[in-house]
Amino acid sequence: MAKKVKLSKESLQKAEEIITFHGYSSLDELIEDLINKEYEKIKSDDNKEELAEKLTGLGYIS
Repeated sequence: MAKKVKLSKESLQKAEEIITFHGYSSLDELIEDLINKEYEKIKSDDNKEELAEKLTGLGYIS
């Protein structure tokens, strides 16, 4: 399921620097890796607890 993503010139330049720095083979590999990392963060139980603590501290949860 291939989809196209439009990036600004500035974002594409930044992505190219990240690709070079971290040794990704392509923009697709970079994007897939970033999505997987962010997905793991939001699915992590630790993250849910940390978010609850932040929201409590801000007064959104009592």
